[in-house]
Amino acid sequence: MRSVFYVEEDFVADLLRERSAVNGDAAYFARRGTNGYLAEKLSKPSVDLFVVQSEDPERLAKILELVRQQERKIPTLVLTSHADDVPPQYKSFAHFVSLQELLESHLRWHVRLAKTMRRVEEVLDHFDRAESVLILLQDDPDPDAIASGLALRQVLGRNKQTAPLGSFGRVTRPENIAMVKLLEVEIERITESKLKQFDRVAVVDLQPPHLSRPPEVIDLVIDHHPEQFNYKSRIKDIRPGYGATASILLEYLLCTGESIGTRLATAMLYGIKSDTFSLSREVNQWDVEAFSYLYPLANQNIMRRIERPELPPAALDALSLGLKNRRVIDKVAFVHLGRVERDDLIPQMADFSLSFEGIEWAFVSGVSDSNYIISVRNVGYVRAAGRVLRDAFGDIGSAGGHASMAKAIIPLSEFTRKWNIDPRNLRLMDRKVQREFLKSLRSER
Repeated sequence: MRSVFYVEEDFVADLLRERSAVNGDAAYFARRGTNGYLAEKLSKPSVDLFVVQSEDPERLAKILELVRQQERKIPTLVLTSHADDVPPQYKSFAHFVSLQELLESHLRWHVRLAKTMRRVEEVLDHFDRAESVLILLQDDPDPDAIASGLALRQVLGRNKQTAPLGSFGRVTRPENIAMVKLLEVEIERITESKLKQFDRVAVVDLQPPHLSRPPEVIDLVIDHHPEQFNYKSRIKDIRPGYGATASILLEYLLCTGESIGTRLATAMLYGIKSDTFSLSREVNQWDVEAFSYLYPLANQNIMRRIERPELPPAALDALSLGLKNRRVIDKVAFVHLGRVERDDLIPQMADFSLSFEGIEWAFVSGVSDSNYIISVRNVGYVRAAGRVLRDAFGDIGSAGGHASMAKAIIPLSEFTRKWNIDPRNLRLMDRKVQREFLKSLRSER
């Protein structure tokens, strides 16, 4: 990172020098009367952060005008207790924080928000003139997607009439149904013809190739899964280092200065909690910051009700059968649930199967509609689950995910096409996918 700092207080300069030294960053410090040199430094293509500290609103306005005139959109952090006296046009791209707030929190968090602010500026500008916006979720929306959709709608300053949440499918998992019901979330069923009615389409918590019918034109994608490059979007904010998309959207909300009510906070907290397994799986410091920020704002009673949904007898029968017929090979627990009415049972059983003694991998499968669905979990210090599944099944279906959790969806017709296996022969299909998985898992050991 190469940073430019304009500071007027010595103790702030010392704080920033210490931060730069610890992180190994290159830094240039400017003082009063150096506007010419400042403009020259800001024009350098290597600069990726500008921090300005002043208690003089007029001087701040002049400096921020220099930033605004730069061709590059440099992330800008403003340290001042007079933010209200700075002209509003500069607040559209710069993140403001008082020195007291900075000292009570930490500098890295506000640098993170300064960088997000530039992306928020781009998003708001692109969506501002649209009459109708669709916020598109997965075909079976999960808590992180639902929460992120609600948050993005608030960031855009819209309501459910001008920016509905939509899906090609429906919510099926019991806890997700409970979430939608208790938080009164409406998700519209979308068709390809309905897509054409919207001026803008945003996709959250997934990327278009994972949709059953990906739109040809995408305006915005915000996601925390590994980036895919086989689609086009006007704006992308892909952060695979994050454990949840809701953590990213919290930054958007804070950058816009939007207040976060109890309903939204509860949805976002549950989204982060469910996607990160209560912060125990693939999180970074920003997920922890988001969780800590949202926790006191959320309704814990509603959270508990969401997390304890009822399971119907048919679901219990499927889980019982799967456990009875489990196989363990080379520290991999294989569980097949047969035909399931709800495919959400498959990832639930994968989470549970990882707790078996001596197990490093859980591989759970089932048949839903015309697809063979696989959910994989691992202990986190072995090969990346997403890559193993993608190598094994990426050529016959949708496959991928994170280091410790992944999913594959294989059309039943592919078993006949590639392996000449009758889709009615579940046992033969199970053995085949298990062999393919083990072959992929062992390929780089």
